[in-house]
Amino acid sequence: MIRKAIIFAVLIAGFTACDEDILNVENPNVPTQATFWNTVDDAEKGLTAVYSQFTRVGNWSRWIYFRYDLTSDEGYSNSPWNELKDWTQFNYVNYNFIQGGHTIFKGHYKQIFQANQVIAYVPEIEGNSEEENIRLAQIVAQARFIRAFDYFNLVVLFENLPIVMEPSNAGDNYEVGGPDVIYDIIIDDLEMAIPDLPEEWTGADKGRITKGAAYALLGKVYMQLHRWQDAKDAFHWLVEGDGKGYYGLMNDYFDNFTHLNENNMESVFEIQFSDVNETEMDRNNGSDVDDNVPNMALGNTRSQFFAPKGIGWCDGQPRPWLVDEYKREPTVTDEVNGTFIDDRLRVSIIYPGVFEDFPNYTLFNGTITKWRFNWWSDLFFRKYGDDYFKDRTDYYSPINYRVIRYADVLLCYAECLAELNDLVSAIPYVDMVRTRPSTNLPPLESSTIPEIAASVNSVDAFLKRLQMERALELSLESVRWIDLRRWGLLETQAGIDELKARDPDFENFELGKHHILPLPQFEVDNNPNLEQNPNY
Repeated sequence: MIRKAIIFAVLIAGFTACDEDILNVENPNVPTQATFWNTVDDAEKGLTAVYSQFTRVGNWSRWIYFRYDLTSDEGYSNSPWNELKDWTQFNYVNYNFIQGGHTIFKGHYKQIFQANQVIAYVPEIEGNSEEENIRLAQIVAQARFIRAFDYFNLVVLFENLPIVMEPSNAGDNYEVGGPDVIYDIIIDDLEMAIPDLPEEWTGADKGRITKGAAYALLGKVYMQLHRWQDAKDAFHWLVEGDGKGYYGLMNDYFDNFTHLNENNMESVFEIQFSDVNETEMDRNNGSDVDDNVPNMALGNTRSQFFAPKGIGWCDGQPRPWLVDEYKREPTVTDEVNGTFIDDRLRVSIIYPGVFEDFPNYTLFNGTITKWRFNWWSDLFFRKYGDDYFKDRTDYYSPINYRVIRYADVLLCYAECLAELNDLVSAIPYVDMVRTRPSTNLPPLESSTIPEIAASVNSVDAFLKRLQMERALELSLESVRWIDLRRWGLLETQAGIDELKARDPDFENFELGKHHILPLPQFEVDNNPNLEQNPNY
């Protein structure tokens, strides 16, 4: 009997051994492609997952600021974490350094991975009404914008990239494209997104990606390619076209950098942050944030890393030349802060003498003493700091990060017009930014600084002055590195010499190499189509 049972078991095993489906048991509690992408609610949840990647450390919660703000001539790092400091000084040894380029690379591709699913699967969902179909189209359009935005950051930072445009699986090897290919992908995504994006969102949807955000990003993309007419045409929608009524400049410059006036008329595209998941334990011990837990932090950690010594980690600081430039040109009157100094200075930078320079302004609400003792002899970031409502900083700043402001758009529009030799039309847009009530500077031609006043006399002089105008308006806002690349200052020895005069870290800069980052070596080793960037 036992012998017969064994023979029967062997026969059954023989019949089933070739049926691999028996081994593929699905967990009924886990969504799959077949069970998930079926309703508008599924599509919304999928898009929420895409948006949530913005608050991860590889995207806009942390490490991207070290690249965009500290590696440019506006900032630097004197961190005791030597490898972190080296990566802001063009000293790249370990290409797999997690906090260098690897986390940014990985974080952006994680968001692309999730956006690809929305773009691929949501169009297969049929809504039950015209309203639902419109909503589904808007969901796909937002995912396209996000994918384009991710590729834009990646191409600026790395240039040569794996092209991942479909839902992917572990072990896939992707074709690689250079800047020309990647920029075409970005442009296609934005042009496909624009028709289905609304001009504005209201209620709980406020803060989502709009048509204006897509036009603004498209304009910035064309600017990097020096396609000035195409860039002007994209910005025109916001400045002079159908979108003009949605945007404007806030009277108070400071309103752009607090959690009290978010998604305002000057905001074109901002990352939504929150302190909703801060716990009592986190508040007490300042513990780090796990990037992959269900109740992960949704706050911005930038202020923790850039706040003054003793308050934050002070891993990044502004360069002194910014203070000098802010103080170089007097304002029209001293009625704003009892001083003739540009108000943008006290909003942007903590520096010795700030109280003396702005005697009539209460810089901090009740936290002056605790913060002040730490910055009597050095410079620190203030922009996007939370000193105005906290007596300490942490990993849970709720302040939204304005990636594109309308002031940025106006200055970009002026740059396009000047590059197209329409200097007369370009000048007023710079003056709009300079004469904001809290900034209180005169129009360019009325400046008391002869060099600034003379900048209206030629295109070349105007474009050079515009480089400084952008620094003063947008300092420490993660746009300077992109600007330096567009202006060609990273491509010639003359450009590097100019940057070295403001930032000694550029002594380490090698032409033809350091304008882009090394690719993470993990990625090069795992993808036979990918080669390490030139000269690395």
